[in-house]
Amino acid sequence: MERIEYGLAVRDQPANLERAHHSVSQALARATIEPWRPGDTVAVVAMGASSHSAHALVFALIASGVRAFPLSASDAVAYAPGSQPADHYVIVSESGRSPEPLNAAKRFTPGRRIGITNVPNSPLTAAVDVVLPLGDFDDSGVYTVGYTATLLAYALLSEHATGLTAPDPSSVSARVEAALSDFEAPTALAAERLSTAHTVDFVGSGMSLAAASEGALMFREALGVPTAAFDTYQYLHGPMEPLRENSGLVIFGDSRELSLADSVLDSGVQVCLVTQSPLTEVPRPDHENLVVISLPSEVTSFERAIVEVIVPQLLVGHRARSLGRRPGEFTYRQPDTKLPLT
Repeated sequence: MERIEYGLAVRDQPANLERAHHSVSQALARATIEPWRPGDTVAVVAMGASSHSAHALVFALIASGVRAFPLSASDAVAYAPGSQPADHYVIVSESGRSPEPLNAAKRFTPGRRIGITNVPNSPLTAAVDVVLPLGDFDDSGVYTVGYTATLLAYALLSEHATGLTAPDPSSVSARVEAALSDFEAPTALAAERLSTAHTVDFVGSGMSLAAASEGALMFREALGVPTAAFDTYQYLHGPMEPLRENSGLVIFGDSRELSLADSVLDSGVQVCLVTQSPLTEVPRPDHENLVVISLPSEVTSFERAIVEVIVPQLLVGHRARSLGRRPGEFTYRQPDTKLPLT
């Protein structure tokens, strides 16, 4: 996996998602994976962007009756030696070189560790029992296609382990290609509006918390903008209080999210609402401080999670160009966050 320019990685997602689908499907066909049954517990173990993707898998599984939770890989050391927080483990690292997931994998039950990585010869592959390779495609320094491909891998793995229906690969690629086109103009407008914001909050619930959390990280990594991410209903219990004229708010959802967006518009907060709800259900869709980005009504589950994250990807691209920033050129580099390839 080589590092490539951010905009190229975003644009190449349709083709690389087909590549990921083929790679993961082949691996699953060869794999021996214990089924995930109601009453079992699945831990999704990751760091960074991969930990945000975990929300999508967790909420899909709990809706199907399988207990699941996201586990920060760095927290695995908190468990007593020999104790097992889950029955099955999905251990995610796009590079396969993050030391925390690798160390966590070594503590978990042999035979129950499934690794998802984009690099087939990475250290993670030697520490898990089943490897689901994303396809060894090139990605940007601020992960884009690696993130969406991980969501696709979750869908395929869920189908294999629980019987949940995974989206057709051509459908996913077509959806992403359409989103890249359809969202171009509204995200350009939203990025311009958000340019006045000193801070930006990202809010969503259920599987949409994945896009909210990842969007917040992308703004911090790529744009240097202070951000935070919240579950919708947690946000109502105090965290929204700092919102002012110099604040931005990106909201994903179709329910309480609509009235949340409306409640802050007159305070001068710049809001981007990403929703499947028709405009007739949005209280004031033409308000000067609101940009509504409409999702296709028929996308659900992991397919929706993939399409949703295209919005912050494009927002970052527009804003980075206007600022003259190159996403992936970091101010602070930590030498211990990646292990060397051997």
